[in-house]
Order: sequence, then structure tokens, then C-alpha cells
Amino acid sequence: MAGANIANHLPYFFGNITREEAEEYLMHERLSEGLYLLRQSRNYLGGFALSLVHERRVHHYTIERELSGSYAIAGGKSHASPAELIHYHAEEEDGLVCLLRKPCNRPPGVEPKTGPFEDLKENLIREYVKQTWNLQGHALEQAIISQKPQLEKLIATTAHEKMPWFHGKISREESEQRIRIGTKTNGKFLIRERDNKGSYALCVLSDGKVLHYRIDRNKTGKLSIPDGKKFDTLWQVC
Repeated sequence: MAGANIANHLPYFFGNITREEAEEYLMHERLSEGLYLLRQSRNYLGGFALSLVHERRVHHYTIERELSGSYAIAGGKSHASPAELIHYHAEEEDGLVCLLRKPCNRPPGVEPKTGPFEDLKENLIREYVKQTWNLQGHALEQAIISQKPQLEKLIATTAHEKMPWFHGKISREESEQRIRIGTKTNGKFLIRERDNKGSYALCVLSDGKVLHYRIDRNKTGKLSIPDGKKFDTLWQVC
């Protein structure tokens, strides 16, 4: 079990929702002290984010997935699972603004939200293993189970190539022409490859104008718009 799957059974896990959506759910529960929910991290591959209410303000903490497969809030104690981390912080603040007192559970009938990568992931992993190792049947399933965390990371770095918003290596002019085809909705976007050095451009339609933002890869392999938030993969930027 890896990634979001390990938390899907938790009633307070909302999946791939934004920080703003998390705050809305918490506000709906009247921002009571120690109210919290868990969501999938959009910055760290395989990680989570904890949204916690203290003095009617929402605080957000990143839970990183460590190389060992354990989970920890930056600088904090490691735990075998997100559920164990939550249980620990219900009894120990250990760096948090307050104890976790009350879970904000998903409303009835609401499942954890999946992102576009989750929808693609299983098929991409299966195809990769089938083609790379030439396996079938039981051997294929065993390989997927034993190598899943490594495969997820590998697949995630190229998953953007399968996304409809990724247009490959096209010019700035071509990107402007393509984005103007069809609806002219504010916020319509595409991403193109700029060069062979791992640099991309985000093109966004705003009030009839096309805005261009460079996405660079730093020395540690993280992607970001200059001085912006850093991400492991291109699909997380969107």
C-alpha cells in the first residue's frame, strides 16, 4: 500500500483537495478548537497535508513520505502510517499549535477526491512493468506489488506526457494559437516544453490575453515558477 491508498479508509481523509477546499470544510464545522482533516499533499509525492484549527485560524502542515516509507511532519517523529501520526498528535503537540482534538469527517456519500494522476497511475504502472520486464499474469502482479513505491515515483515524473494539457515542445507563438482555439474561458491553460534542460512554460488565458510563466527545475530536481512553490512533478503544478 502506498500513497493516498494508505489513508482512503480514514473518515477524515479528503484526498486530493486544495488548501482552500480544506478551509471551507473546516469552516463548515465552525472552526472549533483542535478540529482537523487530512488531505493529499500537492507538493510532495506520496505525502499528505494536515489542516488544523487553532484560535479560529487554520494551520497547514506537510507530512512527508520518507525514503524508509514512514511518515513525518518536517523535523518531527517518524510514524508507520498517517493514521499513527494522527493518533500520536492527538496526545502530543510536538511542534503543532495544539493537540488534534476532533476529526472533521467527510460528509455522507463523499469519497476521497482523486487527482488526474491517480486515475492514470495504475494503468501506467501496469504498462511500464509489462513492457520493461516482459511479465504477465501472476509474475506481473507480484512485480507491481513488490516495486510499487519505486514505480509510482518513476511513473509520476513522466505522467504529464499523458495529460491533455501537455503539448510537448512547441513554440510560444504556437501555444498562443492553440490556447485560443475553442472556448476563451479565464484560467484556460496549457504547458509546453521549452528546452532540453527540463524547463517548461505555463500558458494561461486571462481576460483575452495569454500570460506565460516559466517553470524551472532546480539542482535538487524540484520544479517551480521562479520564487514560487516547489513541486516534485509537473502534473502537481496544475
